[in-house]
Amino acid sequence: MPAKRRKDGRYEIATSINGNRKHFYGQTAEEAEEKMWREIIRFKDGIGEYPSYSDTFGEIRKRWYKSKSPKTAATRKMYEVDCFRKIAVLDGKPISQIDECDINEVMNLLADKTNIAEKVYMCLDQIFKYAMTKRIIRYNPMDLIQRPKNKTKEKSKRGLTANERKVIENTEWNHRQELLLKLFLDYGLRKEEATALQKGNIDLENNTIIIDHANDYTSNVPRRKKPKSDAGNRIIPILDQDEKYFADLIKDLDEDDFLLQMTNGKCLTENSYRQLWDSIRRRMKKTARELQLEIPDDLTSRICRHEYSIKIMGLTEREQMYLMGHEDISTTMKNYQTINVEHINRKELNKINRKKNGSPSSAKK
Repeated sequence: MPAKRRKDGRYEIATSINGNRKHFYGQTAEEAEEKMWREIIRFKDGIGEYPSYSDTFGEIRKRWYKSKSPKTAATRKMYEVDCFRKIAVLDGKPISQIDECDINEVMNLLADKTNIAEKVYMCLDQIFKYAMTKRIIRYNPMDLIQRPKNKTKEKSKRGLTANERKVIENTEWNHRQELLLKLFLDYGLRKEEATALQKGNIDLENNTIIIDHANDYTSNVPRRKKPKSDAGNRIIPILDQDEKYFADLIKDLDEDDFLLQMTNGKCLTENSYRQLWDSIRRRMKKTARELQLEIPDDLTSRICRHEYSIKIMGLTEREQMYLMGHEDISTTMKNYQTINVEHINRKELNKINRKKNGSPSSAKK
């Protein structure tokens, strides 16, 4: 029998549970029926104290997260930063009253952030499924929501453009900007490796840079760790023109001082690194305007690493793989060394062609 409306505007439904007649009330017929069925299921399952119908989404979310207990810092960051902050608007509402309209309002705000939207979708789906297993709700409203497609752009597979090279050469850099660009462009270091360098990593006796640690930036304050693979441990020769540069750089540093550091002497945080990189891009744009050049606005440390991989293409495959910190040369070839016409050495190509086919002048007439 469906719920009936009372004179006071509420809806009422009654049923017998274990021989006792029980009445259930709600602001809507669905709410009254929801309460009745939860009580019936609770009795049949022999469940003790049952969550209140008024349990909010935020309360259920916290219970679910506690039961999930994510182990890694990266996973915790994904939930707490990428997801929970985006769905906080739902926290104060009873989870049983949340419908597809409420969820669509959240998802619509992430329409231009498909990578985050996909994470939020999966997070919401897990929370509502948890609520169903606990008999708090009868259906999952996420079943009515279309899953967003991750349209995150593929990471740039290019080196510097001719304009970018010219701008970098003609820009006046401060100490930290110059050092970071040098480590990226001339030594092919990853962001995590460059920011982890200390005085002890610069071996002036052998003129080498020792890469044996990296920073884990899953949170703002980095955690120092070993490279993710044995190939990440490597010793890179210091270029002849940089010997004096590094000697001057470390002469007043203590053994544990970072080459790139904040004003308090500590390692760069994620925020301070981002500010440093943004300052590099701003100076490049300013120089580009002065030189009346156009440059892309997507310059990243990865693009700089691509540029380095192109510079070392004349070395053997084993040498390239070692300097890039890769375990397999296919990683270097597939993910980094994108060849454009401007990278082809035409002089060398002509020389090879003459050796193979002979000079046109020597051809038989």
